[in-house]
Amino acid sequence: METIPVPKLTVSFAVDIEVAYSSFSGKTADEIAESLQDEIHDLLFELEQVTGVCSTCTSISTEELS
Repeated sequence: METIPVPKLTVSFAVDIEVAYSSFSGKTADEIAESLQDEIHDLLFELEQVTGVCSTCTSISTEELS
């Protein structure tokens, strides 16, 4: 029996996420970014159509909130 090819669609997004951050929280900014990335992957895989996820952290910047 021959398998029928399933068309795949690749969708790319650029998303900026603002997070309240304290350098005294015990995690570095890089660790928080990695944790967020893991959570995003987990959430996306909850969607039945999603078969793969690839993401890249492009920048991390900090600023003081007033």
